[in-house]
Amino acid sequence: MKRLIVNADDFGMTSGVNRAVVECYQRGTVTSTTLLVNGEAAVEAALLAADNQGLGVGLHLNLTAGAPTSSSGSVSSLTGPDGLFPGMGQALWRLTSGGARTHEIEEEIRAQVERMVQLGLRPTHIDSHHHLHAHPRLRSIIKRVCPRMGITSMRGFRMPFRNPKAVAVALAARMPSSGPSLKTPDRFSGIEVMGNKEMTAALSHDLMASGDALEFMCHPGYTDDRLASVTSYNSAREAELKQLLADDFLAAIERSGVQKISFAALREGKSNEAG
Repeated sequence: MKRLIVNADDFGMTSGVNRAVVECYQRGTVTSTTLLVNGEAAVEAALLAADNQGLGVGLHLNLTAGAPTSSSGSVSSLTGPDGLFPGMGQALWRLTSGGARTHEIEEEIRAQVERMVQLGLRPTHIDSHHHLHAHPRLRSIIKRVCPRMGITSMRGFRMPFRNPKAVAVALAARMPSSGPSLKTPDRFSGIEVMGNKEMTAALSHDLMASGDALEFMCHPGYTDDRLASVTSYNSAREAELKQLLADDFLAAIERSGVQKISFAALREGKSNEAG
C-alpha cells in the first residue's frame, strides 16, 4: 500500500498558523508538521501538539529568519550585525563561500533540537525553512549531527521539475553530500503549487506516480497582522488552508486508498535514503 505524508511547514510561526495546522490535522488532511522553535508561537504549538497526539511533529530547522536559539553571540557567522539570521540569500552565500562556520552550524542545529525537546516534543524528522537543507554542505552537517540526537528521517527532494523554484531546489539536492544516510520519502511535491488552486489535482496526480511514500508539503495559515509582519508568504496561506479543508482534497486522499502516515512511520517500512 502506498503511503502519504501531508506536512504543514512553519508550525509555531504565529497563532494563526498554529490554528490552521491543527484544523487541517483534525480534518484528516495534514498528518505531520514541522516546528519553528524560534517562532513567536512555538510554545503554543507544543501545547497544541500535546492535545493532538497523532500529529507528527518534526523540526523546521531555521537559519534564515529571526533570532538564533543558541546563546547570543556564539553563532555570529550565521547572523547579521543585529544578531538575527540574515535571510535566505545571505544564508546560502555563507554556506557556499564557507563564511558560515561549521561548528556554529552544528551548535545551532543542536540548540534547536534541544529546544524542541524542552518543549516536550521528540522530533519525528527534520526539514528546513526555505528548503536550505537542499544545500549539500548543510545536508552533510545535518546527516552528521542529527542521528546522534535521535533524528533519522529528513525531507527529501525527489520531485518533478515543474517550475523554476522546484528545479533549483531539486538540482541542489542532487549534489553529493557526506555523512550517514537519513531516511526520506520516495517522492516530494507541493512546492510547485504553493498558494494556487491546483493542490488537489497535483496531489491526485502525484499519488499515482511510482514509489511507496510521498510527502506533500503545505503551508496553511490564517492571514493577520502578525503573519504579515514575519513573512511575505501570508495571504496565500489562507488560500492553501481553504483547499486543505475542502471536501475534494480529503476525497482525493480517500479515493486513492493510500495510507496516511507521519515521518515516524518511515522507520517502520521501506523508504529511500538521502545521499
